[in-house]
Amino acid sequence: MTRTENVKKILFFNIIKFATQMVLQFVLRTALIYIMGAEYLGLNGLFTNIFSFLSLTELGIGTAIAFSMYKPVADGDTEKVKSLQALYKKFYKIITIAVTVMGLIVLPFLDVFISGDVSVDINIYWLYVMYLVNTIVGYFSADKRAILYANQRADIENKIKTISLIFMNIIQIAILFIFKNYYLFFTVNIIFSIIECLLINIKAKKMYPELEGKAEKLDSSTRKEIYKNVAALSIHRVGGALIYSTDNIIISSIMGITLLGVYSNYYLIITTLISIYTLLANAITSSIGNMIASESKEYVYSKFQLINFAFSMFTAFTTVCMVVLFQPFIKLWTGGGKYLLEFSTVILLCVSFYIVRMRQAVIVFKDSAGLYWYNKISPIIEASVNIIVSIFLGKIIGINGVILGTIISAIVAPTVLEPKVLYKHYFNKSVWLYLKQFIIDAVITCLIAVVCLSICSFIPDGGILMLMAKFAVCITLSLILLLIVYLPTKNFKNLIKWIREIKMTLTNKK
Repeated sequence: MTRTENVKKILFFNIIKFATQMVLQFVLRTALIYIMGAEYLGLNGLFTNIFSFLSLTELGIGTAIAFSMYKPVADGDTEKVKSLQALYKKFYKIITIAVTVMGLIVLPFLDVFISGDVSVDINIYWLYVMYLVNTIVGYFSADKRAILYANQRADIENKIKTISLIFMNIIQIAILFIFKNYYLFFTVNIIFSIIECLLINIKAKKMYPELEGKAEKLDSSTRKEIYKNVAALSIHRVGGALIYSTDNIIISSIMGITLLGVYSNYYLIITTLISIYTLLANAITSSIGNMIASESKEYVYSKFQLINFAFSMFTAFTTVCMVVLFQPFIKLWTGGGKYLLEFSTVILLCVSFYIVRMRQAVIVFKDSAGLYWYNKISPIIEASVNIIVSIFLGKIIGINGVILGTIISAIVAPTVLEPKVLYKHYFNKSVWLYLKQFIIDAVITCLIAVVCLSICSFIPDGGILMLMAKFAVCITLSLILLLIVYLPTKNFKNLIKWIREIKMTLTNKK
């Protein structure tokens, strides 16, 4: 299949997976809120962050080897792909042992991460061990997932994940209503993780039987390149874990798991929106890797401009909707003001979301080009600023201080350094071309958000009808304003032209 066809297939199944996951996760979380209480949500957020942090032992090995697969897959070099898969599998055996050992070391110190008493009727140590088992299970199909991604067949994994997710969440919801038992609830999660891994392994072996059997040893130059990328990616992994896996831990340790449970409701919506970006990025990543391996830099740059513009428009739209709809949605969903954060906190969450998501296209192209080494210092700077500022401000002004730490760290390092690496070391262009547009887009987004918030404030809160009215006005008005601003621009015209070309390609192929 062509790159366009692969993107279409992957995107289609990513959307199905996302829609299924979004609906079921909201139903599941609602059941948890009303049946089990906010503290269970807080424990879930805390343990998820701890294991995200422990997963840094992976050190970017998977990403480095997956990147090395793009060219041999494009060239049809089966033996080299086979050798890379064998190396991948070997590394992940070591990673599994390392995560298990580190997870058990953390076990006796769980109370350090929780402020105040835990009133839930559950043994947090047993629950933690169950989360550890569930994390480890996912590593047993890592090499097969990499093969599917390198061959632009991530849709296979998405089909399996979607079907597994439907059955798992239905059973979990039934368990909550019938038994009200969180141990049994999470045991179902572990069982379906095992089933998912088995199905992915079976499907990958069936699709690529030529990759089974004994593999030759990789040549020294390839191994050297992989080790270099792993060294750079290990810094990125450590930095990423310190940035994105510490906020919940800091909130829990300073302000308690009850507030963390309230915060996690907001963060579920943010995570849901991030999932949309992830599904879009996953749909195009392998094709961009293939494009970089086979096309000129000028051609790649033209496509980067279009994709970056599309992500910028989408980020502006979603951020405006978050500013306007966050509070009324949470109030309606959770049944009143008990689970509401301050509006200032909501604004900070929206700013943090906007800054991080605006660099989505940069991340995809930078990683697809294998430029890990050149900005190895960026995650360390970002992580250091994030932790220091979040703890300092968190003790002074509470949860707003923790979010401000994330915002400040994102502005200090990756907003400037990541695009600079891509522009300097791949496109051979000035990064100011990117930063100037970034600032213009940010100002436009702020102005549109103010206008939409002001107009929607005339619609009172209360009930599903009022929320739907705000939703309709916000979406319509923000889209109209975005079109008025960007319709005359070159980027918008080129994006429309590219979409038409893709549509014609798919139609002619059909």
